Amino acid sequence: MVHVEVINTDDYISKLSNDLLLEILSKSSTEEVIKTSILSKRWRNVWKKTSCLCLDMRRIEKTTTLLPGVFHQAANSVTKVIQDHCGHLERCTIYHDSRQCENGMLEFWIQSLVNVKHIKDLTLENFSPGSKSNNRSNVTLDLPPRSFSHPSLTSLSLSQYNLKAPHAFLVCWNLKNLKLIGISAEVEVFNAVLVACTSLQVLALEITCHRKDGILKIDNHNLKFLYLSCSRIKGVEVSSPSLDIISIGSLSCEMENFIIASPRLHFNRNYWATGKFFPHTSYYISCPYQGEASIGHEIMMNGSNVCMKMFASMSVSVDLTNAKEVEILRQVLAVWPGDMQEVEILFKSNNAARKESESSIGNTQNAFWEDTKPFPSAQFRAYTVWLSNFSGSNEEFALASRMIMQGTVARCMIIKPSTVSPANKLEIEAAIARLKELPKGHENLRIVMF
Repeated sequence: MVHVEVINTDDYISKLSNDLLLEILSKSSTEEVIKTSILSKRWRNVWKKTSCLCLDMRRIEKTTTLLPGVFHQAANSVTKVIQDHCGHLERCTIYHDSRQCENGMLEFWIQSLVNVKHIKDLTLENFSPGSKSNNRSNVTLDLPPRSFSHPSLTSLSLSQYNLKAPHAFLVCWNLKNLKLIGISAEVEVFNAVLVACTSLQVLALEITCHRKDGILKIDNHNLKFLYLSCSRIKGVEVSSPSLDIISIGSLSCEMENFIIASPRLHFNRNYWATGKFFPHTSYYISCPYQGEASIGHEIMMNGSNVCMKMFASMSVSVDLTNAKEVEILRQVLAVWPGDMQEVEILFKSNNAARKESESSIGNTQNAFWEDTKPFPSAQFRAYTVWLSNFSGSNEEFALASRMIMQGTVARCMIIKPSTVSPANKLEIEAAIARLKELPKGHENLRIVMF
């Protein structure tokens, strides 16, 4: 007998709705997504409705020596992809060659994406084949006025350009998120850009000034997160009353020339206290109103966050009687990519007035003190831990004891007591003495009172 199997040739995937197909395509690269257009008539136009595009010309860098015209063809392909896309495009990333800045093609792409496609999130990075990263910003980004001022554009990232003028940013009240990475310009140009972007909530600056004689000025009442890595700069002035997080990767100015007017970010430790050798992040943990997202916390939890580097230092303020704030602290420390050089935990005053939304959370005894899991995690280590504004409360003692016994602190725990009466001073000293008697996760751990 001959056994014949019937092969089912039905294409069930192609029968799915566009929404499901787009969900499937969202897991693939733009190159793979566009290739699906040759599968069948059903797939021919599906890619044109994807919400995200990543157009990367770096992959063809090595072929330019054999095929000199390949970059021109690739640039034309980028133009065609942008023009053919007919759906709701939310995000686009373009890695391009410096020649697109010179021949006007980059300007055309920006015009098409911002003013025609009404994109929300735009990332542009210039690269020069065969050149080193510290030489890339010689390419000048010269764009018409208000190139980035369309109301739909809320997030912009620019990498490896030289800016001669700020007119592309005129009236950019629409931007909420701005990243300038590897950008060089006069400090006056940077200041004019920041003045034009009045609604910024997230600002990341990795910049080089042409002359070391100016002051970078950041005056924004909406700013929640600020990252600074600035070279050839005389000083920095920050006035942002709503700022929750400031992270310093590198600054060429001295501490006396760094002025910050942000009432939440008053810590004992900072970038200069650790000798300017380690990036430092200051984080005021707060619980936003119900329904609001914590912008700063979302950035801190992002795996690609520039703040989170090995051997960095951090200062964080927390209310240990607030379960939500304790959980935020645990999450941030637990996702840190490696050992931390130093962490300062500043305890908020227990007598400070709390919002109703925070007081309703209740205290943390069941969630934290009775939890047997390591805090923040079994992997987290810090060489030095500062406990500032230490009052000897049960919550503070419980946190300190767990960090000592489980080996969270590797070398030294420095306790800086709060300003208290002589009677409370004896209680604090007794609490510190009890901490010193605990079994240590690291035998050579020192516990001292500052």
